[in-house]
Amino acid sequence: MLRFGMVPLELRPAVDRLLSNGHLDLSLFDLPKFVSEASTIDHIQVIEITSDIHYIIPNSLTAQVVDKLAGLRDDLGVTYTVHLPLWSVEPASFNGHIRTASVDTIVEAIDLLSPLDPEAFVLHATGPLAAEFSRLTYTPEIMSLILGMMASYASQSVEEIITKSEISPRLLALENIEYPFEYMREIVDTYDTSICFDTGHLLTHYSGDEPVREFYRRHRDRIAEIHLHDGAFEVRDGVAIHSDHIPLGSRGDAHS
Repeated sequence: MLRFGMVPLELRPAVDRLLSNGHLDLSLFDLPKFVSEASTIDHIQVIEITSDIHYIIPNSLTAQVVDKLAGLRDDLGVTYTVHLPLWSVEPASFNGHIRTASVDTIVEAIDLLSPLDPEAFVLHATGPLAAEFSRLTYTPEIMSLILGMMASYASQSVEEIITKSEISPRLLALENIEYPFEYMREIVDTYDTSICFDTGHLLTHYSGDEPVREFYRRHRDRIAEIHLHDGAFEVRDGVAIHSDHIPLGSRGDAHS
């Protein structure tokens, strides 16, 4: 059954909520209130919690707040998904210290938010460093070596996340992000995880260049969640221009 959800904590609207007389007032942050407001929007049945907020705003996502959110689940008739930390982490780093810290951060978020009984924990198995390396223009042989190495580190991190958190692998949904998804699909199959399909990331050619329908057809056996937004890709004067996280229908794309 198709159900629609939303993220109540997009960065710019969240910051706007905290402004008081032109100044940032963190005491105005009230995640249960934001979730309650989001649930009143027609057809919204799923709320995705952004776990990075736990680190950005102190005391914004404590165990007590999680208890309140769990209580709202039944009161409001909603369910939850959780987007695991993606800012300041790199599960595919060449540096083992960075990988360890990234895994520990992600496991901490899983442990904190498990009382919400989320339908899925969305994971970026690679981060900004891997995205930067994926944009290099070396020969195919060198790129395959680099991307394969980083994917192997990401694979190790996913295994550690599953082992340390004791999460059911199918609750972990690996998102297609700025990294060739062929490597992520291998990790999905190795650890029996799910997939979060981000349409905009595909439309802007971050994770591949196949049509949306083809991606869905190939991976629908594991797709547990879809991030539905528009995207576009074009090359101007030899420069690739990527656009994603834009409203549906706002930009056309021949691959849609």
